[in-house]
Amino acid sequence: MKNLTENIHNLTSLWQIAGAASGQYTEEKRFSHSLIRGAQWPNRIWLNRLADYDSIEEISQVIKHSNHVLSISYWDDFKSDAFELFEKRGFLVKSEQIGMSLELKMKFEHQKRVQLKKIVTDKEAAIWENIYPQSFGYVISAATILHTKKQINYYLVYLDTEPIGTAITYETGTVIGIHGMGIIPTYRKQGLAEEVILKLLNQAIDGKKNLATLQASSMGKNIYKNVGFSEDFLMKNYIYGNVWFYDN
Repeated sequence: MKNLTENIHNLTSLWQIAGAASGQYTEEKRFSHSLIRGAQWPNRIWLNRLADYDSIEEISQVIKHSNHVLSISYWDDFKSDAFELFEKRGFLVKSEQIGMSLELKMKFEHQKRVQLKKIVTDKEAAIWENIYPQSFGYVISAATILHTKKQINYYLVYLDTEPIGTAITYETGTVIGIHGMGIIPTYRKQGLAEEVILKLLNQAIDGKKNLATLQASSMGKNIYKNVGFSEDFLMKNYIYGNVWFYDN
């Protein structure tokens, strides 16, 4: 349970930082939402309590009357029936992610083919904006990166001089959250994603972090399991009606 709580705190703090720095973050009694106008991320709502009919009804009205694209993310135990409340209200599951964690102890051995370059300049942020959607299908804009790079670490992954992927890390206390880690399709199935993960974990250990957290797709979770991550919870990302949205 502790790892789940730390994972969710890291994730929602990341969304909060992005919304507050670049657009709008609002925290209500039942839920919070983070929005960047004219952008595709984070633009979502999440509950601050267990799902119930009243909370879901209130969220549905917020989304229905919003002038912006909003999704809702909800996490619970793998066997939870709370997800049914969303589906009964007309929410549709767009994607699922597995919350995972790893206690950090000893550093990892890995190959040394890739380099991680932390985003500093406008030019690097523009490269990121172009590379990221090749892995994830949506944009984290250069403007968002430049507004939040003091609090959030954005990395370009290079193979020699070629940018081939992205990664984000965000720290909450002694926890390192890994987000947005992707290798573009041309360079997949070469073990490069695992190498990036191990480099990030070693950096975290050097920085005295003791827990790593992330949210993996069903397709990508085996990469993390091979490294030693455990599966802690299920997160479902919903749309309401036919409204499109973007994943974490």
